[in-house]
Amino acid sequence: MYTVGNAADARRAVDSGVDVIVAQGWEAGGHVRGTVATLPLVPAIVDAVGDTPVIAAGGIADGRGMAAALALGAAGVWVGTRFLASEEVSIHPEYQRRILAASENDTAYCENLFDGGWPDAPHRVLRNSTVRDWEAAGRPPSGRRPGEGEIIARSPSRGEADRYRSYTPGPDTVGEIERLSLWAGQGVALVRKIQPAAEIVREMNDDANGILRRLVERNAQQ
Repeated sequence: MYTVGNAADARRAVDSGVDVIVAQGWEAGGHVRGTVATLPLVPAIVDAVGDTPVIAAGGIADGRGMAAALALGAAGVWVGTRFLASEEVSIHPEYQRRILAASENDTAYCENLFDGGWPDAPHRVLRNSTVRDWEAAGRPPSGRRPGEGEIIARSPSRGEADRYRSYTPGPDTVGEIERLSLWAGQGVALVRKIQPAAEIVREMNDDANGILRRLVERNAQQ
């Protein structure tokens, strides 16, 4: 499997022997491969790669998004943010609380804010005080960001976190959780309750199947 953000990269990946393409729209949380939204990206990649299965990713958090992706030609969906509200996920309770409270306007696309260990790695996170301070300073590059090097959290399992480290807070993290890299996609507004992961999968699948069935029945009546 290989994640792409445009059709040209998808074609090159298939030519190189990749079995499954993940078409990731820029709505996705965490690290983001491109700048095209999921809705136009998926059909462009489906058309580009022929019979190679395409998995849609980015902003998909319920059965409606899943049905839309399947209608665009995707073979399945890749879901991330929705599972941050699963019972099994190992994240800090404050992170999970913020996920449940967020709206579709509460994420930020950042070109070079949190350091992931490699340069030029855009990402999407919940908008927090670190994001706001960085934006107020003019979105400066590494080395000139406000509060650079300040230790704001630590955990026995992951050690210390400075303000700009790529650091997903686990349950054992203590410190200023709100200021850490709280990854989330724009589908976060659809995440409103904590559920077992298996229940999330069943709910999304059942809702998507119901939507597609109703569309087929509606078309048959016309």
